[in-house]
Amino acid sequence: MKIVDIYGWGLPKQADFLNHFKNNNTLYNQARVLWSKLDACTVWFIITFIVIALLFAIIYYGPYNNKPGRHYKVKHWFLWMIISAAVTFIVTLVIGLILVKSPLAARIGMILRISGINILYSIGVFFIVALLVCNVSFLKTNAYRFLKIGK
Repeated sequence: MKIVDIYGWGLPKQADFLNHFKNNNTLYNQARVLWSKLDACTVWFIITFIVIALLFAIIYYGPYNNKPGRHYKVKHWFLWMIISAAVTFIVTLVIGLILVKSPLAARIGMILRISGINILYSIGVFFIVALLVCNVSFLKTNAYRFLKIGK
């Protein structure tokens, strides 16, 4: 999978990124290698935001809301979504720093951008799970179904 398939809207175009290094063959080759390493790690970045958002949503709608006094508080739902996004950012950043090695300083900027994009994707996955839980009757939860559509 190519990194531009899902992160292209938030990253520079590959040609634009490489053009910054066109005057120096060594840096240009390092930039190409960096881009290919980011491409190779795209699947890990995607798995990160999906798994973390699903995990936090399942915990919120399951064990967390089985405790007394937590069933009707939208602020708790929002807080869990924000925590999920923050954890996604941190885990994506760590995965990127571990898996994508390059001497280029641009490496950190690219990984930070991908981590930032994953925040948005994590929020999206959390929200979609919330919509499903609130609107599918066989999914049991004690949480307030404030995202219920219709009756």
